[in-house]
Amino acid sequence: MRLNHIDLHSAVVAETASFLIDHFGLTLVEKRGKDAFYRLTDGSGLVLVVSPPITALGGGDQVSLGAQTYHIGFLLPVRAEVDDVYQRVREAGVRVIPPADRHGAYVFYATIPGNILVEVGHRPDV
Repeated sequence: MRLNHIDLHSAVVAETASFLIDHFGLTLVEKRGKDAFYRLTDGSGLVLVVSPPITALGGGDQVSLGAQTYHIGFLLPVRAEVDDVYQRVREAGVRVIPPADRHGAYVFYATIPGNILVEVGHRPDV
């Protein structure tokens, strides 16, 4: 069995998808409906979907829940790239926790539109 995709539910689908495209280098593969479904990829096999929550399946989003129940993480091959991405994301005006050495990696955290927590880091052994 292979994980096919991850679907992030967001109250602001277009804004979340655009932020991931603009600041984390993902590419739009497919868009369905008016701001209803965005399928993104990193070109290395990751498929990340951003869509509204599916009420019929009991879904919610982190904005309406008022909590962050998960995070997604990106790894970069060079430590200095973490600082570069941090500066770009910080300048976009989202809440960030500055880069530091944490749990064996050099990472920062950002809360992007949709109240989605993103970790960006470098692990020297990866």
